[in-house]
Amino acid sequence: MFKISGIQKKWPALVILGFLAIAGARVVWVFPSASNQGYAPEQPIPFSHKIMAGDFKIPCLYCHTGADKSRHAVVPAMNVCLNCHSVVKADSPFIQKLKQVYADGKALEWVRVHELPDFVYFSHERHVSKGVSCETCHGDVKTMERVVQVAPLTMGWCLDCHRGATTPPEVLARVFPRQKNPKGPVASTQCNTCHQ
Repeated sequence: MFKISGIQKKWPALVILGFLAIAGARVVWVFPSASNQGYAPEQPIPFSHKIMAGDFKIPCLYCHTGADKSRHAVVPAMNVCLNCHSVVKADSPFIQKLKQVYADGKALEWVRVHELPDFVYFSHERHVSKGVSCETCHGDVKTMERVVQVAPLTMGWCLDCHRGATTPPEVLARVFPRQKNPKGPVASTQCNTCHQ
């Protein structure tokens, strides 16, 4: 009579387990974590929002033009930086580097900090027009020497705000002006609002 050894009995289970491990690894590779919370990359030129937005109180929209009119809050063009830095701290080696890149007709390659997946539609204009402050999603940037992503920017995090669970009080007060302790949904939670 033919006897089946221990390894032969476990072989189908090992194949299934191996298949599941490979499938799981591929899912993680294709769909990595949606959150870059804590991400604070080095930039080609050290730029302190603490100095610019904090100490000098330069408004976000001065540099990130269009955030109130477009879905994008653009990285400022180098000529915006040079509006001041052609005179202010013009001898700094970092400003010299900026000037050289500008003179060469090239672009400075800033490293993006806040990035959503391609399948997400997000409008800065819509949020700015509803009174959502930049700090709500980007944190207290005016205290940051190096910008860090403080919020997870995940679907659940956004939905919590849209549902009214974590909506900033000043936004709730604008949405529900006649209520003393406003609560409730403040923005659409329909899939096609953010997935167009």
